[in-house]
Amino acid sequence: MNHPQIRLLGLSTCPQCRALRELLDSHHIGYEATNVDLLPPDERAEVLREMAPHNPRKAFPVLFIGGKAIIGLQRDLILAELGVAP
Repeated sequence: MNHPQIRLLGLSTCPQCRALRELLDSHHIGYEATNVDLLPPDERAEVLREMAPHNPRKAFPVLFIGGKAIIGLQRDLILAELGVAP
């Protein structure tokens, strides 16, 4: 199944971010992942500005599926958005 472009913004120390990666991996869903806390300060600031309209509280993880942002580890919503059975 073809999925829209998927981008995961997370933190290297975040258990929910790790669980979301494992969820995507277990369903063989390709994605681009960025650990925001490991970015150089200028790149980190740019990513935070990019996600601010979708996530003003700067909570993690943030999963972009096409143009839609899903904040947090919302398994059922994520799988439904991707058309994957739980």
